[in-house]
Formats: sequence, C-alpha cells, structure tokens
Amino acid sequence: MRRKGSEVVTRLCTNAILAALGFVLMSYARIPYPPAPWLMIEFSEVTVIIAYALYSWSGALTVSIIKVLLDLAVHGLTDPFGIGHITAFLTSILYVLSLFLCSHVFRWFRKGKLGYRILSYLFLMVVVSLTMTLLNGLFITPSYVTAYGNPAHLSTCFDPEALQGAIKSLGGGKGSAGMGVYWGLIFVAYLPFNLLKSGCCLLIYELLFQRAIFVLKDRSPFFRRYFMGSVFKPKEKEATTEVTKEENKGEEKETVTPIATTNNVITDNKETK
Repeated sequence: MRRKGSEVVTRLCTNAILAALGFVLMSYARIPYPPAPWLMIEFSEVTVIIAYALYSWSGALTVSIIKVLLDLAVHGLTDPFGIGHITAFLTSILYVLSLFLCSHVFRWFRKGKLGYRILSYLFLMVVVSLTMTLLNGLFITPSYVTAYGNPAHLSTCFDPEALQGAIKSLGGGKGSAGMGVYWGLIFVAYLPFNLLKSGCCLLIYELLFQRAIFVLKDRSPFFRRYFMGSVFKPKEKEATTEVTKEENKGEEKETVTPIATTNNVITDNKETK
C-alpha cells in the first residue's frame, strides 16, 4: 500500500510539472512562423509526448487539459470564443490519439527501436498536420473572422461571408473567390506550419528525452519503479518472457539428458546379457 501511495504521488507530481512546463512553453516560448506571422511555433506538445511515454494516454490527456487551463487562467481568452485554446486542446488530443494508435494498435511506439520510432513520428506528423489543416479550413479560420464581427458568432467555411473574409485574411486578394481558392490558401498556409511544428516537437523529444530516458531506466531502480509507462512496460514484459523461455529451454535440456543416459545404460546391460 505504501508503494502504491508513493507511485500515485509521484505520478501526480510528474504530471503537474509537465503541465506547468507545457504552459510555459505554450505561453512564452513562441516563435513566429514567417510565411504566416499570425501563426506561432511553440513546443508544449513535447510535454504531452513525454507524459504519454511515462503514463500512457491518461497522463498525456491530463497534461493536455491542465496546460490549456493554466494558460486560460493566467492570460484569459485571447478571442471572444476561446478559439485559440480550443485549437491548442484539439492539437494535444490529436497527439494523444496518434500516439495511442502507434503504441496500442500498430505497436510501433512501444518497441523502442529507432526505426519504429521514426515510423511513429512520421505517422503522427501526417495525422496531426492533415487533421489540423482540415479543422482550420472547416471552422477555426472562419470562426476567427466572424468572432470579431457584428454580431460575433462562430462560423464554418460554408458561410459565404466568413468564406470571403477568410480568403482576404489569408492574402487571397479582393473580390469573390470560390471554395477551391480558399482550400488552396488553407493548405499553403497551415500544412507546412503543422508539419514544421510537429517535426520540431518530435525532434526535441527524440534528442533530449528519448535518449536520456533509457539511460535512467537502465541505471536507476527508482526510475524503473515509479516511471514505467506505455513504452517501458511492454519492454519489461518482453524481457521477462524471453528470460522465462530461456529458463524453460534449459530445464528441458536438463530433463532430456538423463533419459538418454538411462537408455544407453539399459542398452549396455542388454548387450552384456
């Protein structure tokens, strides 16, 4: 019971630290994206990936919720409907969902090898980037346009007024333009941005955390006891299974050898008679 209590406290503290770090990265470590200056590259999703590696989807979801709530509590709404915070939360959810698919469905992220990790990273980048680009086109960008209108309201790309306003804000020029022009501008503006942002977050995770975490796992009994998550539990089970198989093979060899010796003795006795 004492050990379980210690693990719970350690888990809560770790998630709180990761969420606070995610809030700092989301709020203050922001780099403007030059082709679209209203977009900011920030690295708070690194803490979501770390939480997933340590405590699976529940830890990652906890960190995602807390870091957004912290930003909301400190800075308030950045727009009338909190579209920025909704977008940040949806992005974190997509990271969690993609990691869950890589870990529990395809089982790439759990194997720990570099090739499987790279495959997981590419899958995550494609899923997050495409989905967020589509969501930006469907309702996020049009809602930003109409949120400051009169009256302020949420909207989608199927609203003609919001569509034309979004095209103008994306640099599509004046005059009416169709849905094809709008989606072309959306993909040009958001898809490279999302790919760059997710790639940077995954690179930071791989270079810093992924390298250090396995060193701590091998050298620290405390770390193995309290910080075993979705990456390491399967590896421990696989290692235990391999050891058990080797022990069973050794026992089979030991039991087979006396039988062969006994048969030889019996044969020798028959020949002597």
